[in-house]
Amino acid sequence: MHEFRTDDTAVSPVIGVILMVAITVLLASTAAVFFLQFGDEAGTSTPPTAAFETDYSDGSSDTVTFTHESGDSLDTSKLTIVVNGANVSNERHEVSTIVTQSELSAGSVIEVSNSTLPVGSSVNVDFSEATIKLTWEGSAATSSTTLAEWTGPDA
Repeated sequence: MHEFRTDDTAVSPVIGVILMVAITVLLASTAAVFFLQFGDEAGTSTPPTAAFETDYSDGSSDTVTFTHESGDSLDTSKLTIVVNGANVSNERHEVSTIVTQSELSAGSVIEVSNSTLPVGSSVNVDFSEATIKLTWEGSAATSSTTLAEWTGPDA
């Protein structure tokens, strides 16, 4: 009769190569998913480039005007007016509630005053000691960029 030999020396290197290839493929696919995901987020959160001019008119109703001079067109749903140092209860106001346009391009104007901010007709907003920022909010929760800032004459 013939006896079978038990020689395991050829099996061990083959299994080692298969395991190394599997680990390499797994690591490469994990890295690809990780870096491609970061690439998508970076493209959607790039802040726009825009130049603004500000003007202040004081009187019975203080008004700060932001005029879009040049640069990218801006989606008003991503713009926020932040008012600090004035007698307003809510400091953050969406630009889409202040202007009627859905997009701001060169020549567009944003007026911040009693009549445009939802502060109530009985409140007379004094911007002389305030700081007002026009900010752009990106798609990621943490991406925010100040596009223009105005500081009151008494601030």
